[in-house]
Amino acid sequence: MKKTLIVALFVLAVVERAAGQTLHAIIFANTEDATIGASVENDFQYMNVEMTTIAKSIGYGLKKYYYYGPGQGFSPAGVEQALAQLSCGSNDIVFFYYSGHGARAMDEKSRYPEMILTHGAWTGTEQLFSLEEVYRRVMAKSPRLAIVMGDLCNKADENYYHNPGAASKGATIISKGVEKTYKDLFLNVKGGLIVTSSKAGQTSYSYPAGGAFTICFREILQAYVDLGAEISWERLLDDVIVMTKEMTEEGKRREGEAPQEPIYDASLAAATPPASHAPSPAPTQPAQSNDAPTNLRDDLAYALTIVGNRDVPKIDRIKNIKAALQRFSGGAKVQVVGCDNSTIVNTASAKGYLNYLSIAANMAQVVVLETKNDASGKLSYAKVHEIHYE
Repeated sequence: MKKTLIVALFVLAVVERAAGQTLHAIIFANTEDATIGASVENDFQYMNVEMTTIAKSIGYGLKKYYYYGPGQGFSPAGVEQALAQLSCGSNDIVFFYYSGHGARAMDEKSRYPEMILTHGAWTGTEQLFSLEEVYRRVMAKSPRLAIVMGDLCNKADENYYHNPGAASKGATIISKGVEKTYKDLFLNVKGGLIVTSSKAGQTSYSYPAGGAFTICFREILQAYVDLGAEISWERLLDDVIVMTKEMTEEGKRREGEAPQEPIYDASLAAATPPASHAPSPAPTQPAQSNDAPTNLRDDLAYALTIVGNRDVPKIDRIKNIKAALQRFSGGAKVQVVGCDNSTIVNTASAKGYLNYLSIAANMAQVVVLETKNDASGKLSYAKVHEIHYE
């Protein structure tokens, strides 16, 4: 199971679509858990924004498969459904991410844990799904690149045997560094990668800002973006391992354990980028996801983005204000947050925010993170994050 500690750190982040190739973003997040739900919610929102940033940066379309809150298919059946629906072109990318509790059998042979896919207490093996099995199933779909990543514990449960006879702040900026880093990681390679947050026998720490592994992943990734340096998955993850061990060393020492140590296996090779991967400047929506709330938020994000995107003609941006404003109630508020999902950058009326968007100089995309509706069904509140060009 994940453990909860108290410490604060920040995030990275973001969303969008282009012609040709698709980034399939599959996220399972235990946001409803009583002990780690708030931490996992931060992981979920970070990765939601991150998937958008990846797609936007490399010119891929984005298709989401999100399983998180109550009634959203956070279950082994949901994993089966996501994998069954997954259909990959030869240049597609699949990024599967899990944040929640994890376990392993006492007689487990795999280095990788099993996801505990229930919001309540784990009561049986029918609630488990192997992270390595996800990797095998995704690779069988033959995408150009497969990333399977889990932030979960990897410690054996003494009652579980396979053999029963055995006992960041502000807007996200798409800069040259961002484009270079994401192209190095997602366009210039092919093959597969599986990574999890702790090695066999270990628990994975969770903080209010997110899981220790996910925090370190985003910090190291952002450092490479800022530097614009050469990057590979192996180099990135080796640095994440070092940082995760350093971050958890003190807490683990108090418990008489070794620092938390992520593990990975990579089968990657250099690749020539697909012929058509130039980012589309015009705002476009992700493909329809399995999740109705995600589709509603994406639809609102598109309505806001066509008002704010710098590549939409100015007169059209102004004309689109009215249609977007009709979605909101009279006293609706829009709250702009940083990439940590909590730092408040700005709060404005819906009308004021749309007027701001219509004259924004370098806006690329608005990502809608949360909405609330009034009794009439109109929006009374929206929490958003902005992606800007440098």
